[in-house]
Amino acid sequence: MSEMHSAETGEATRAQGSVEQSFETPGPVSLRVENACGKVEIETHDAPTTDVRVVALTHLAEELVGRARITERATTRGHEIIVEIPQGRGKARFWLGNGNAVGVSVRVPEDARLDVSTSSASVEASGRYLTASIRSSSGQVELGDIAGAAKVRTASGDIDLVAVGDLIEVQSASGDVRIGVTGAGGKIWTASGNVNLERAEKSIRIQSASGDVRLGEAFEGASVQSASGDQRIDRAAGGDYILNAVSGDIVVAVAPGTLIRFDTGSLSGRVSTDIEVGADRPVALEGEADGPELLIQAKTVSGDIKVTRAAS
Repeated sequence: MSEMHSAETGEATRAQGSVEQSFETPGPVSLRVENACGKVEIETHDAPTTDVRVVALTHLAEELVGRARITERATTRGHEIIVEIPQGRGKARFWLGNGNAVGVSVRVPEDARLDVSTSSASVEASGRYLTASIRSSSGQVELGDIAGAAKVRTASGDIDLVAVGDLIEVQSASGDVRIGVTGAGGKIWTASGNVNLERAEKSIRIQSASGDVRLGEAFEGASVQSASGDQRIDRAAGGDYILNAVSGDIVVAVAPGTLIRFDTGSLSGRVSTDIEVGADRPVALEGEADGPELLIQAKTVSGDIKVTRAAS
Protein backbone atom coordinates (compact mmCIF):
# COMPACT_ATOMS: atom_id res chain seq x y z
CA MET A 1 0.00 0.00 0.00
CA SER A 2 1.21 3.54 -0.74
CA GLU A 3 2.85 5.39 2.13
CA MET A 4 0.32 7.61 3.87
CA HIS A 5 0.81 10.50 6.27
CA SER A 6 -2.08 11.57 8.51
CA ALA A 7 -3.39 15.00 7.67
CA GLU A 8 -4.97 17.34 10.22
CA THR A 9 -8.23 15.64 11.19
CA GLY A 10 -11.09 16.78 8.98
CA GLU A 11 -8.90 19.08 6.87
CA ALA A 12 -7.56 18.18 3.42
CA THR A 13 -3.87 18.57 2.66
CA ARG A 14 -3.34 19.22 -1.04
CA ALA A 15 -0.16 19.15 -3.08
CA GLN A 16 0.62 18.87 -6.78
CA GLY A 17 -1.19 15.71 -7.93
CA SER A 18 -2.21 14.49 -4.47
CA VAL A 19 -4.61 15.10 -1.59
CA GLU A 20 -4.73 13.61 1.91
CA GLN A 21 -7.40 13.81 4.59
CA SER A 22 -8.04 12.12 7.95
CA PHE A 23 -11.24 11.77 9.98
CA GLU A 24 -12.04 10.76 13.54
CA THR A 25 -14.36 7.77 13.06
CA PRO A 26 -15.07 6.00 16.36
CA GLY A 27 -17.75 3.35 16.06
CA PRO A 28 -19.08 1.71 12.87
CA VAL A 29 -17.60 2.99 9.58
CA SER A 30 -18.84 2.68 6.00
CA LEU A 31 -16.45 3.44 3.14
CA ARG A 32 -17.62 4.21 -0.40
CA VAL A 33 -15.08 4.67 -3.19
CA GLU A 34 -15.72 5.54 -6.85
CA ASN A 35 -12.62 5.47 -9.05
CA ALA A 36 -12.87 4.53 -12.72
CA CYS A 37 -9.21 3.96 -13.61
CA GLY A 38 -6.08 3.23 -11.60
CA LYS A 39 -6.15 1.38 -8.29
CA VAL A 40 -7.94 1.29 -4.96
CA GLU A 41 -5.98 0.03 -1.94
CA ILE A 42 -7.66 -0.36 1.44
CA GLU A 43 -6.34 -1.73 4.73
CA THR A 44 -7.65 -1.94 8.27
CA HIS A 45 -5.98 -0.76 11.46
CA ASP A 46 -6.85 -0.67 15.18
CA ALA A 47 -7.21 3.13 15.48
CA PRO A 48 -10.59 4.99 15.46
CA THR A 49 -9.56 7.07 12.44
CA THR A 50 -9.95 6.88 8.68
CA ASP A 51 -7.07 8.15 6.55
CA VAL A 52 -7.48 8.84 2.82
CA ARG A 53 -4.83 9.57 0.23
CA VAL A 54 -5.53 10.27 -3.46
CA VAL A 55 -2.65 10.55 -5.90
CA ALA A 56 -2.37 10.99 -9.66
CA LEU A 57 -0.60 8.01 -11.24
CA THR A 58 0.05 10.00 -14.43
CA HIS A 59 0.59 13.66 -15.20
CA LEU A 60 -2.73 13.78 -17.07
CA ALA A 61 -4.62 12.57 -13.99
CA GLU A 62 -3.55 15.52 -11.83
CA GLU A 63 -6.61 17.50 -12.96
CA LEU A 64 -8.88 14.69 -11.75
CA VAL A 65 -7.18 14.61 -8.35
CA GLY A 66 -7.72 18.36 -8.08
CA ARG A 67 -11.46 17.77 -8.46
CA ALA A 68 -11.61 14.68 -6.21
CA ARG A 69 -14.18 14.79 -3.40
CA ILE A 70 -13.49 13.32 0.05
CA THR A 71 -16.40 13.74 2.44
CA GLU A 72 -17.61 12.41 5.77
CA ARG A 73 -21.15 12.31 7.07
CA ALA A 74 -22.97 10.86 10.04
CA THR A 75 -25.53 8.13 9.36
CA THR A 76 -27.77 5.93 11.47
CA ARG A 77 -25.04 3.27 11.25
CA GLY A 78 -22.15 5.52 12.27
CA HIS A 79 -19.70 7.33 9.99
CA GLU A 80 -19.69 7.21 6.19
CA ILE A 81 -16.55 8.19 4.28
CA ILE A 82 -17.05 8.89 0.57
CA VAL A 83 -14.18 9.17 -1.94
CA GLU A 84 -15.26 10.21 -5.43
CA ILE A 85 -12.81 10.54 -8.33
CA PRO A 86 -14.42 12.33 -11.30
CA GLN A 87 -14.07 10.91 -14.78
CA GLY A 88 -12.26 12.81 -17.54
CA ARG A 89 -14.12 15.67 -19.16
CA GLY A 90 -15.81 15.12 -22.53
CA LYS A 91 -13.96 12.91 -25.00
CA ALA A 92 -10.92 12.76 -22.73
CA ARG A 93 -12.58 10.05 -20.66
CA PHE A 94 -12.42 7.75 -23.72
CA TRP A 95 -9.15 8.49 -25.53
CA LEU A 96 -6.89 9.03 -22.54
CA GLY A 97 -7.26 5.42 -21.34
CA ASN A 98 -4.86 4.77 -18.47
CA GLY A 99 -3.79 8.40 -18.63
CA ASN A 100 -6.67 9.03 -16.24
CA ALA A 101 -5.25 6.58 -13.67
CA VAL A 102 -5.67 7.66 -10.04
CA GLY A 103 -4.55 5.82 -6.92
CA VAL A 104 -6.81 5.81 -3.86
CA SER A 105 -5.37 4.55 -0.56
CA VAL A 106 -7.51 4.30 2.58
CA ARG A 107 -6.94 3.09 6.15
CA VAL A 108 -10.14 2.28 8.03
CA PRO A 109 -10.94 0.71 11.41
CA GLU A 110 -11.55 -3.04 11.43
CA ASP A 111 -15.07 -4.27 10.57
CA ALA A 112 -15.80 -1.35 8.25
CA ARG A 113 -18.35 -1.75 5.47
CA LEU A 114 -16.95 -1.51 1.92
CA ASP A 115 -18.70 -0.22 -1.21
CA VAL A 116 -16.34 0.20 -4.17
CA SER A 117 -17.17 0.95 -7.80
CA THR A 118 -14.56 1.00 -10.60
CA SER A 119 -14.22 0.54 -14.33
CA SER A 120 -10.67 -0.70 -14.92
CA ALA A 121 -9.16 0.14 -11.53
CA SER A 122 -7.90 -2.76 -9.45
CA VAL A 123 -9.24 -3.19 -5.90
CA GLU A 124 -7.18 -4.61 -3.03
CA ALA A 125 -8.57 -4.66 0.51
CA SER A 126 -6.48 -6.36 3.19
CA GLY A 127 -7.62 -6.92 6.77
CA ARG A 128 -11.04 -7.67 8.24
CA TYR A 129 -14.31 -6.05 7.10
CA LEU A 130 -17.96 -6.40 8.07
CA THR A 131 -19.44 -6.47 4.54
CA ALA A 132 -18.19 -5.80 1.01
CA SER A 133 -19.88 -4.75 -2.24
CA ILE A 134 -17.47 -4.43 -5.19
CA ARG A 135 -18.30 -3.62 -8.83
CA SER A 136 -15.67 -3.52 -11.57
CA SER A 137 -15.51 -3.98 -15.33
CA SER A 138 -11.96 -5.15 -15.96
CA GLY A 139 -10.17 -4.51 -12.70
CA GLN A 140 -8.82 -7.30 -10.51
CA VAL A 141 -10.41 -7.65 -7.06
CA GLU A 142 -8.60 -8.96 -3.98
CA LEU A 143 -10.38 -9.00 -0.61
CA GLY A 144 -9.31 -10.14 2.85
CA ASP A 145 -11.59 -11.47 5.58
CA ILE A 146 -15.26 -10.48 5.22
CA ALA A 147 -17.14 -11.32 8.43
CA GLY A 148 -20.58 -10.74 6.89
CA ALA A 149 -21.92 -10.82 3.34
CA ALA A 150 -19.88 -10.16 0.19
CA LYS A 151 -21.09 -9.23 -3.29
CA VAL A 152 -18.52 -8.94 -6.09
CA ARG A 153 -19.16 -8.41 -9.80
CA THR A 154 -16.62 -8.09 -12.60
CA ALA A 155 -16.59 -8.53 -16.36
CA SER A 156 -13.03 -9.66 -17.10
CA GLY A 157 -11.19 -9.10 -13.84
CA ASP A 158 -10.08 -11.95 -11.57
CA ILE A 159 -11.57 -12.23 -8.07
CA ASP A 160 -9.65 -13.39 -4.98
CA LEU A 161 -11.33 -13.62 -1.56
CA VAL A 162 -9.75 -14.95 1.62
CA ALA A 163 -12.93 -15.73 3.60
CA VAL A 164 -16.62 -14.76 3.67
CA GLY A 165 -18.63 -15.41 6.83
CA ASP A 166 -22.16 -14.76 5.55
CA LEU A 167 -23.85 -15.09 2.15
CA ILE A 168 -21.63 -14.68 -0.89
CA GLU A 169 -22.60 -13.56 -4.39
CA VAL A 170 -19.83 -13.54 -6.99
CA GLN A 171 -20.23 -12.94 -10.70
CA SER A 172 -17.51 -12.76 -13.37
CA ALA A 173 -17.70 -13.16 -17.13
CA SER A 174 -14.15 -14.15 -18.11
CA GLY A 175 -12.24 -13.65 -14.88
CA ASP A 176 -11.11 -16.50 -12.62
CA VAL A 177 -12.57 -16.79 -9.11
CA ARG A 178 -10.49 -17.99 -6.14
CA ILE A 179 -12.02 -18.17 -2.65
CA GLY A 180 -10.60 -19.53 0.59
CA VAL A 181 -13.65 -20.16 2.81
CA THR A 182 -17.40 -19.51 2.53
CA GLY A 183 -19.34 -19.76 5.78
CA ALA A 184 -23.02 -19.38 4.85
CA GLY A 185 -23.55 -20.45 1.26
CA GLY A 186 -24.51 -18.29 -1.70
CA LYS A 187 -23.85 -18.31 -5.45
CA ILE A 188 -20.77 -18.12 -7.69
CA TRP A 189 -21.23 -17.56 -11.42
CA THR A 190 -18.75 -17.35 -14.29
CA ALA A 191 -18.91 -17.66 -18.07
CA SER A 192 -15.40 -18.69 -19.10
CA GLY A 193 -13.50 -18.17 -15.87
CA ASN A 194 -12.37 -20.99 -13.59
CA VAL A 195 -13.68 -21.32 -10.02
CA ASN A 196 -11.53 -22.57 -7.14
CA LEU A 197 -13.21 -22.70 -3.70
CA GLU A 198 -11.09 -24.27 -0.96
CA ARG A 199 -13.74 -24.79 1.74
CA ALA A 200 -17.54 -24.44 1.87
CA GLU A 201 -19.08 -24.66 5.34
CA LYS A 202 -22.66 -24.52 3.99
CA SER A 203 -24.25 -25.58 0.71
CA ILE A 204 -23.02 -23.48 -2.22
CA ARG A 205 -24.25 -22.94 -5.79
CA ILE A 206 -21.69 -22.68 -8.60
CA GLN A 207 -22.43 -22.13 -12.26
CA SER A 208 -19.88 -21.95 -15.08
CA ALA A 209 -20.17 -22.26 -18.85
CA SER A 210 -16.68 -23.20 -20.06
CA GLY A 211 -14.63 -22.73 -16.92
CA ASP A 212 -13.46 -25.54 -14.64
CA VAL A 213 -14.83 -25.79 -11.10
CA ARG A 214 -12.85 -27.12 -8.14
CA LEU A 215 -14.33 -27.40 -4.64
CA GLY A 216 -11.75 -28.44 -2.09
CA GLU A 217 -13.88 -29.41 0.92
CA ALA A 218 -17.66 -29.24 1.27
CA PHE A 219 -19.59 -30.02 4.45
CA GLU A 220 -23.27 -29.52 3.52
CA GLY A 221 -23.47 -30.16 -0.19
CA ALA A 222 -23.20 -28.16 -3.41
CA SER A 223 -25.05 -27.50 -6.65
CA VAL A 224 -22.72 -27.19 -9.66
CA GLN A 225 -23.70 -26.62 -13.28
CA SER A 226 -21.28 -26.41 -16.20
CA ALA A 227 -21.25 -26.88 -19.96
CA SER A 228 -17.74 -27.79 -21.14
CA GLY A 229 -15.86 -27.19 -17.92
CA ASP A 230 -14.75 -30.02 -15.63
CA GLN A 231 -16.00 -30.36 -12.04
CA ARG A 232 -13.97 -31.71 -9.14
CA ILE A 233 -14.80 -32.01 -5.44
CA ASP A 234 -11.79 -33.11 -3.39
CA ARG A 235 -13.68 -33.96 -0.20
CA ALA A 236 -17.46 -34.24 0.11
CA ALA A 237 -18.35 -34.66 3.79
CA GLY A 238 -22.15 -34.37 3.88
CA GLY A 239 -25.26 -32.94 2.24
CA ASP A 240 -26.61 -33.21 -1.29
CA TYR A 241 -24.42 -32.77 -4.39
CA ILE A 242 -26.40 -31.90 -7.51
CA LEU A 243 -23.85 -31.90 -10.33
CA ASN A 244 -24.71 -31.35 -13.99
CA ALA A 245 -22.38 -31.02 -17.00
CA VAL A 246 -22.64 -31.34 -20.76
CA SER A 247 -19.18 -32.33 -22.03
CA GLY A 248 -17.18 -31.75 -18.88
CA ASP A 249 -16.02 -34.53 -16.54
CA ILE A 250 -17.19 -34.85 -12.91
CA VAL A 251 -15.00 -36.26 -10.13
CA VAL A 252 -16.16 -36.49 -6.51
CA ALA A 253 -14.05 -37.79 -3.60
CA VAL A 254 -16.14 -38.71 -0.56
CA ALA A 255 -14.90 -38.44 3.03
CA PRO A 256 -14.16 -41.80 4.71
CA GLY A 257 -16.96 -43.23 6.84
CA THR A 258 -19.65 -41.44 4.88
CA LEU A 259 -22.77 -43.26 3.68
CA ILE A 260 -23.43 -42.43 0.02
CA ARG A 261 -26.59 -42.50 -2.05
CA PHE A 262 -25.93 -42.51 -5.80
CA ASP A 263 -27.96 -41.19 -8.71
CA THR A 264 -25.51 -40.86 -11.58
CA GLY A 265 -25.72 -41.20 -15.35
CA SER A 266 -24.10 -40.15 -18.62
CA LEU A 267 -25.42 -40.41 -22.17
CA SER A 268 -22.11 -41.29 -23.82
CA GLY A 269 -19.55 -40.84 -21.03
CA ARG A 270 -18.22 -43.43 -18.60
CA VAL A 271 -19.47 -43.75 -15.00
CA SER A 272 -17.16 -45.41 -12.47
CA THR A 273 -16.53 -45.79 -8.73
CA ASP A 274 -14.11 -47.67 -6.51
CA ILE A 275 -16.62 -47.65 -3.64
CA GLU A 276 -18.58 -50.82 -2.92
CA VAL A 277 -22.19 -50.26 -3.93
CA GLY A 278 -25.12 -52.17 -2.40
CA ALA A 279 -28.87 -52.03 -2.86
CA ASP A 280 -29.60 -52.04 0.89
CA ARG A 281 -28.62 -49.57 3.56
CA PRO A 282 -25.75 -51.03 5.62
CA VAL A 283 -26.55 -51.90 9.21
CA ALA A 284 -24.33 -50.30 11.84
CA LEU A 285 -22.65 -52.65 14.30
CA GLU A 286 -23.86 -52.69 17.89
CA GLY A 287 -22.52 -49.69 19.75
CA GLU A 288 -21.66 -47.82 16.56
CA ALA A 289 -23.57 -44.77 15.34
CA ASP A 290 -24.42 -44.24 11.69
CA GLY A 291 -21.90 -42.06 9.88
CA PRO A 292 -22.81 -38.89 7.97
CA GLU A 293 -24.89 -39.37 4.85
CA LEU A 294 -24.75 -37.62 1.49
CA LEU A 295 -26.41 -37.79 -1.92
CA ILE A 296 -24.50 -37.60 -5.19
CA GLN A 297 -26.74 -36.80 -8.13
CA ALA A 298 -24.43 -36.38 -11.12
CA LYS A 299 -25.52 -36.16 -14.78
CA THR A 300 -23.56 -35.51 -17.97
CA VAL A 301 -24.13 -35.84 -21.72
CA SER A 302 -20.66 -36.87 -22.90
CA GLY A 303 -18.50 -36.26 -19.86
CA ASP A 304 -17.18 -38.98 -17.57
CA ILE A 305 -18.27 -39.36 -13.93
CA LYS A 306 -16.08 -40.84 -11.18
CA VAL A 307 -16.84 -41.24 -7.48
CA THR A 308 -14.04 -42.26 -5.15
CA ARG A 309 -12.96 -42.12 -1.50
CA ALA A 310 -10.97 -39.18 -0.24
CA ALA A 311 -7.81 -39.78 1.73
CA SER A 312 -8.20 -40.06 5.51
